[in-house]
Amino acid sequence: MNNFKSLVPYLRLHKNQYLIGTLAVLGGNAAVLMPAYFLGRAIDGLRLFSDANPATPGLGLKELGLLALGIVLATLVSGGLMVGVRRSIVFASRQTEYEIRRDLFAHLSGLDKHYFDRARTGDLMNRLTGDLSAVREMIGFGSWQLATVASSFLVSFAWFFSINWRLTLAVLVVFPFIIGILAYLARQVSMRYVPMQEQNSAISAKAQENFSGARVVKGYAIEDREIAEYKVMNSELIRRALFLNRVEGPLQAFMSLLMGIAYVLVLLYGGRMILGLVPGSPLTLGQFTQFALILERLAWPMLSIGLIANMLQRGMGSWGRLQEIFAARARVHDSGRTDTSIRALQGDIRYENVSLSFDGKQVLSGVTLHIPAGQTLGITGPTGSGKTLLSQLVTRLSDVSEGSVKVDGHDVRNIPLATLRDNIAVVPQEPFLFSDTIASNVAFGLNNDNYRPIETFKSVRHTTPPEARDVQPDMERVKRAAEIAGLAGEIVAFPQGYDTMLGERGVTLSGGQRQRTALARAVAREPRILILDDSMSAVDTETESRILQSLRQVQQGRTVLLIGHRVSTLRHADHIIVLDAGRIVEQGSHEALLAAGGHYADLDRRQRLESDLDEVDGNEVDENEVDGAQVPDSASEPAAPTLSAPRHEEVKR
Repeated sequence: MNNFKSLVPYLRLHKNQYLIGTLAVLGGNAAVLMPAYFLGRAIDGLRLFSDANPATPGLGLKELGLLALGIVLATLVSGGLMVGVRRSIVFASRQTEYEIRRDLFAHLSGLDKHYFDRARTGDLMNRLTGDLSAVREMIGFGSWQLATVASSFLVSFAWFFSINWRLTLAVLVVFPFIIGILAYLARQVSMRYVPMQEQNSAISAKAQENFSGARVVKGYAIEDREIAEYKVMNSELIRRALFLNRVEGPLQAFMSLLMGIAYVLVLLYGGRMILGLVPGSPLTLGQFTQFALILERLAWPMLSIGLIANMLQRGMGSWGRLQEIFAARARVHDSGRTDTSIRALQGDIRYENVSLSFDGKQVLSGVTLHIPAGQTLGITGPTGSGKTLLSQLVTRLSDVSEGSVKVDGHDVRNIPLATLRDNIAVVPQEPFLFSDTIASNVAFGLNNDNYRPIETFKSVRHTTPPEARDVQPDMERVKRAAEIAGLAGEIVAFPQGYDTMLGERGVTLSGGQRQRTALARAVAREPRILILDDSMSAVDTETESRILQSLRQVQQGRTVLLIGHRVSTLRHADHIIVLDAGRIVEQGSHEALLAAGGHYADLDRRQRLESDLDEVDGNEVDENEVDGAQVPDSASEPAAPTLSAPRHEEVKR
């Protein structure tokens, strides 16, 4: 019941459509019973005409023609009203489906990192498709059939009582059995449907992960294992579906049985009335025919009771699963303390005694730091030391547990999220690219102005549909950003250049190319604050050096947080900090940290040693080299091919 109350606001948006549809159902069901009345009148009239009794002349040809015309008109009226039902109730259900899907997507877009860290994509997709379809069927076809059943029984039994109340009571004998059986089976359907949908979600999530991770699955040659696990999950789905069908199956059978019992009662009791064997209960043949035909019209409504009960239980179960999404709340959001007058930022960042905890575990502790606007801060430290978390506090992907993070003197919790993030661009270590052209991926952060906020809980009939926009990327900015990211030369070699379509998540590019595309996307946005989270880990040192050289012109006047493990990445930063276990253990310039002889100096020493060893290995003379010519060694492995622009087949959609 609580689930249904939460659905009522959407139904209210279309109350007029549902009201008109309900009235049309009532009128249509009344009209569809009129042929039985006309036919009963005709039978009795013809019987009186045939007995040759002058006192009861019966019906003439003219009266029979009028009754026949009445049957035709009643059928036409009933059909027309059913068309009206479809154009009201069914249309309303489709519009409500759109509104719920729109509001679900808008709500999901407003949730934060904490929610999506725990949610499974396959499960969310199943809820937005399968569960939403079940809700639409419930409020569309389900509500239509519910109104049909209610109005059919109301009109039919009013007619039954007008014909013969004793025969009507005989039919009503079966109704307590109908109600009891339906109540029991409806509870069973509700209990068994949700677990089946949960298993559907698990299967969708499994498939989505395997398709996204196809390279890993094939790389480890574990296709058979994954297929076996998928088979087990499907077997469990079949078990749960059959468990549900054991309840759903008997519904129609029970309704058919009870309908047959009702026919037997009418035949036995009504037949005795026609023969005069029931004192004080006269029943004509025409009345009996009328009663039987109306009862026959009740066959579908009675048989559909099981279908409706099943549809309602499925719909309410699915709506409960959608309500779980609506009930989720973002931990990080604009609040009453948000200062909407803040419209622009310069990039001065200050951490004041910042601590951060997750589930009782402290991951940052007592961080105090000032990054003047326009300066570059280098951040390094062991894996898990809190480097990424430190940068996420600026973008408010997480909020501090203690202390404060300020930008331009404003606590980030006071800055509107849209304003804060509009002035920041982040290049993560594992970039996400879209199944679109390279140009569109680079320009993804551009052209975001002039989009009106989406109005939720509002009827689609009273909102202006959004305009379809064919926004073309600013190719000048795209090419300049690609040049800075060291990607422009490789894009030229692609089959369609900047119009080359990428596969899902950009899988047609190498790891380094994906990172540089993400870097170009951030650079093209021209943000006030640029966060590079180990964003050049997949490129070689020579390429990294060229990118950093190009980035220097971008860094002018911008605040840059440069996270990395290579000293070559950090050496030109204005200030460098070293994190360990969530604390700043060293800080200063590159030269000062080298002179201090701590973790940073040790990192530099180890990386220099690795570089020297690589040079020695590269300059060694192979024992198979003869007179300066390299002799192939059949036992040796061929050299690994260098990464280059993807082949034509690799970049096809």
